[in-house]
Amino acid sequence: MSALLALSASIVSAHALAQSVQYASGKGIFDTKCAVCHQAGGKGQDGLAPPLTQLPGRYAGDAAGRRQLGLTVLNGMFGAITIKDKTYNFKMPSFASASDEELASVLNYVVFDLNAKHDKAKPFTAAEIKTLRAAPMDGAQVRENRAALIKSLGL
Repeated sequence: MSALLALSASIVSAHALAQSVQYASGKGIFDTKCAVCHQAGGKGQDGLAPPLTQLPGRYAGDAAGRRQLGLTVLNGMFGAITIKDKTYNFKMPSFASASDEELASVLNYVVFDLNAKHDKAKPFTAAEIKTLRAAPMDGAQVRENRAALIKSLGL
């Protein structure tokens, strides 16, 4: 009987979590393409991929931050970065083969579903991603752009 109650509680908990996701299609993309490195729920993986549960929400309320998020998913990023005294040295691949709608959806999942704080951010649109797609960068340039953003935001 206690095993049945535990199973029921688990199902109810999973159902409640599924209901709290605003961007389910973005979650699906994240779970299949991003969670391999960034882990479920965007918690990150020490030394490899940073957590996505704080900074993306802060970036999304700022025009330069939104640009950075879009450039990162479109072009990838490589090289060492430091977040809260932890260094991550990875090569995030480009996801430019995904549609503009898919990339906007996954960014919205990261910003609004994984980040409790997202300032005055508005949802990403496919048109916004399309505009960023017109000016590709390589992953090293994306990392350099990120470094300038971090400095300008005082993070």
